Amino acid sequence: MNLKDKVAIVTGAASGIGRATAIHLAVRGCTPVLVDIQEEKLLEVLVKVLKHTPEATAEVCDISNASQIKRLVQKVSQSYGKIDILVNNAGIMIVKLFDELSQEEFNRQMAVNFYGGVHFIQAVVPIMQKQGKGVIINVASVGSRLVVPGTTVYAASKAAFQGFSEALYYELKDRGIHVGIVLPGGMRTSIFDNSTSKLGKYYQSQCKTSPLEAARKIREAIEKERFVTIVPSSYKFLIEFHDFFPGLFSKQLLGRLRPYFK
Repeated sequence: MNLKDKVAIVTGAASGIGRATAIHLAVRGCTPVLVDIQEEKLLEVLVKVLKHTPEATAEVCDISNASQIKRLVQKVSQSYGKIDILVNNAGIMIVKLFDELSQEEFNRQMAVNFYGGVHFIQAVVPIMQKQGKGVIINVASVGSRLVVPGTTVYAASKAAFQGFSEALYYELKDRGIHVGIVLPGGMRTSIFDNSTSKLGKYYQSQCKTSPLEAARKIREAIEKERFVTIVPSSYKFLIEFHDFFPGLFSKQLLGRLRPYFK
């Protein structure tokens, strides 16, 4: 899909991968609609995006709320007359061992990381079907394939989103709607900023990759309508190691992470 003059909803646009993606798409001539719950940061990103695309807008939305999502998508469709692209990027992570998680923390991660994206898709697919064309990019995570302690619910939510996305790819392909899956890993974003556990702080210290690299891969996934993208590509080898030598992988992982459990 050519990005010129296309309208793209980008969730989680106030920071990290969403922020980088919104700006990157705008530079390429796309008109992004920035979506996030953090209004102040969202408006700061909008200022940067407007330098490239004057028609861009920002919408405050709690994506765990299906009603808010439905109203937002209707508003965007009415304002622009179309929705060409959806980048389902918003996500949260609470790094805690499973028996330390509250039910609220469990539910919140599932609501944002899985159901939020599903509700956006339910809202945009009828619009894209009428247009006869559309691209949906679902940002899952390498963390759904290389699962580490302290991320039980995050890993489950992202694995669910990946499986859902793959099935949806087959279902929508012949209707002119492409579904792409992007698996980022080790991104230098704010997702660990609220972590207070040793595990969370350790994971944060290991995140070296710029969100711009993920944004570029998301853009390529849209333009070339790629099915699955892993970023950075070095994680492909780690995933293969995990899949072919699961016992060795788990032994090495536990040996490294046990000191951070408490």
